[in-house]
Amino acid sequence: MSRGLNILMLLALCGWSWAEEAIELSQVDFKPITELAADIPTCQQDDKNINECIRQGFQQLTPRLKHGISELNIPAMDPFQLGKSSYNYNSGMLQGRIAMRDVLVYGLSEGIVDKVDFRMRNKRVRLEMLSHVPQLWAEGAYKADIKLNDMKLTPKGSFNLTLTNVSMKTRALGELYEREGHSYLRLSKLESEPKVGDMRLYASGLVPDPALNDVILNFINQYWQQLYQAMLPETVAIWEPLMLKVANDFFAALPFDLIITKN
Repeated sequence: MSRGLNILMLLALCGWSWAEEAIELSQVDFKPITELAADIPTCQQDDKNINECIRQGFQQLTPRLKHGISELNIPAMDPFQLGKSSYNYNSGMLQGRIAMRDVLVYGLSEGIVDKVDFRMRNKRVRLEMLSHVPQLWAEGAYKADIKLNDMKLTPKGSFNLTLTNVSMKTRALGELYEREGHSYLRLSKLESEPKVGDMRLYASGLVPDPALNDVILNFINQYWQQLYQAMLPETVAIWEPLMLKVANDFFAALPFDLIITKN
């Protein structure tokens, strides 16, 4: 497979943790790529087993995300560093604003692609990918002004979050265009449906009283599914356009015909 298709999955895996407004991500200098290193896997366009080729290629490259793949403009991604982000919510059991900084996310290099459906007709490209990560672990600092059910909270402190059995269905649509003798991919749509098997949160500073802090955490961890469902729609609506932009910046530097080659 090629790195290009890997990035879709990578962005999808990262995407759940990116939010709205003030977002600070590591800046990537997308240098134009004219040829691939010999150890970068590719797939042939007319290979009848191209879906399996893409899946295997992703598995070959995924562990390298830990230290980055400079040949493909990919910085070190495990831990993934998220500088600052802020979230606004006004639905379900959670209302208000949460700001986070110095967030590190661990586990992306352990991602597994379970199934790929890649189709290309004329100049149109469609990709569907099912994947999962056994565990994601995040830590950082936060402050908030929120209402959790009937509780009004203005907490500030540190947190860590463990997500297990994180599965993802990713859909991407795009079209090829010609530039400087190569075919490039421009995506028009990038959608993801994340699901979480279990979640456990620890946060200091929810309230001054440590005992009451533990009570609130127990409540959150007991009803995390309802909280997750309340947060997901608004979060997805904000980070999907960001993911689309990052993916297109990446593909603008990497000729698609280097990763899905013709005979």
